[in-house]
Amino acid sequence: MSDLAGSSQRLEKFPAFDGFRGVAVLVVVFSHLPQVVDSELYNIAWKLNQALRTGYVALDIFFAISGFFITRLLLRECAKTGRISFSNFYARRALRIFPVYYLVVVSCYIIFHFGTWDTLSLLTYTFNFYHPFHPAPHPLEQTWSLSVEEQFYFFWPLLVLLVPQRLLSVVTGRVIPVLAIVCGLATAAVYSGQDNLLSGDLVYMSILTRMLSLSLGGWLAVREFEKRSLRGPQCLLLLAVAILLLIVDRIDRDTGIITSQAVYWTIALAAYAMISVSFVSTMVFDDGIVKRGLTAFLSTPILRGFGRISYAMYVVHLPVLFYLGLNDGALSGDKAPLMQVVLALAITLALSVLSYYAIESPLSSLKASFGGAPGQPAESPVVEPTMTRAPSN
Repeated sequence: MSDLAGSSQRLEKFPAFDGFRGVAVLVVVFSHLPQVVDSELYNIAWKLNQALRTGYVALDIFFAISGFFITRLLLRECAKTGRISFSNFYARRALRIFPVYYLVVVSCYIIFHFGTWDTLSLLTYTFNFYHPFHPAPHPLEQTWSLSVEEQFYFFWPLLVLLVPQRLLSVVTGRVIPVLAIVCGLATAAVYSGQDNLLSGDLVYMSILTRMLSLSLGGWLAVREFEKRSLRGPQCLLLLAVAILLLIVDRIDRDTGIITSQAVYWTIALAAYAMISVSFVSTMVFDDGIVKRGLTAFLSTPILRGFGRISYAMYVVHLPVLFYLGLNDGALSGDKAPLMQVVLALAITLALSVLSYYAIESPLSSLKASFGGAPGQPAESPVVEPTMTRAPSN
């Protein structure tokens, strides 16, 4: 793979993606908060956020961003050296993800008294397989997306290394996305007439279906290296088709034309993937007014600041809501005092800042020992923002 077109160029940095992490984690935390009893303006914003499903879109964009950044780093290493250092790759991932994650898992195990099997699934990053079969509310149910991410890390470097360069674009941009959609429809067929909620959650949380956007993000990285852009009218067309598909999908479910949650979510994930590709390709390849406007907004210091603490903020916010008894509000419609919500946010923010300065930043300096750049908390966006489960309505 040493003849890749982009192998001799420096990788462009995208500070706007840090800001996007900040926006996305705020959107997701807001999605998990309850309504309040003493602020109609807050409740209007809350209902709008829920209706637009912004958290679900943000999650899918994050999968695409993750696939893009991980793939471009692997491509560059393979182009320069003809190989991929798996030990360095996994060491960098572990330094970034494991310390905060396992500290929170152990703390929640002590506080909430988890059972054996959910604890085992959390420790082994298989919660995305466990949770659909045990859908009760859980203080760490949001970590299913981290399980997807870790499973992606497990095999993706090998795929990038072994697939011939001439086939990599086809495999990442066509073969794997098609297989992901087929897996979703196969799940619908297997569970036809059975547990509808289970089939929907399986599609929503499975690595097999979530490879749709992860792989397409990798495909954009391949296009970047091969100097084949995707911009302008192509992105607008993808966005328009995605919005239309989501509208039709929702109408068909509400009117009973689509009765399977698995089918509904397979179609929704396909639409989300189109939005994700449109957004990421605009930020990577475009040079017009849309990119300039998004970059100016997402590169503001406050949003990039939230982006830096977004991983810890994502991991700790749901346990905080559970501990304060606010976890069911977003699902049940119960309202809470505004100051109690403010307290939850303050605790989440304080723990996130503490995590960043006490754990994440110090450990980032060790990345230089494993082929990474020191002084940066992450080489690529980790998929922090996530919705805890597929909604049934």
